[in-house]
This record gives sequence, C-alpha cells and structure tokens, in this order.
Amino acid sequence: MTERSYTTAELRDELHRYHGELVAAGNHTPSTIGTYVQHPERFIAFLEGTYNPRVARGRNA
Repeated sequence: MTERSYTTAELRDELHRYHGELVAAGNHTPSTIGTYVQHPERFIAFLEGTYNPRVARGRNA
C-alpha cells in the first residue's frame, strides 16, 4: 500500500473539487453541502495552526 502526502493547499484544492462534485450531483441541499465542507475546512485550518478550538459557551469545564 502506497502512502500519499498532501500539502494543506492541495487539501483545500481537493475540498473545493469535492464541493463542486456535491453541487453538480444535485441531490444535496445547500445546508448539507455546507456541513460536508465546513468540517474539513476547520480541520485543515487546525493543521495549519489557524483554527483555535474553544469550549462551547455556557459549558462548565
């Protein structure tokens, strides 16, 4: 099994392509597509060090 490495720029490009495929398929609502794309965007930002997860407001730690 061959492993492949991706840069965060390549991941963003592929996520953009994935978004386009979801739209082109025509069987997902915009809200669903947003959910499918938003979470990976956050993960990529986390890998880049630009996303800082916080404790949800109103929760006790």
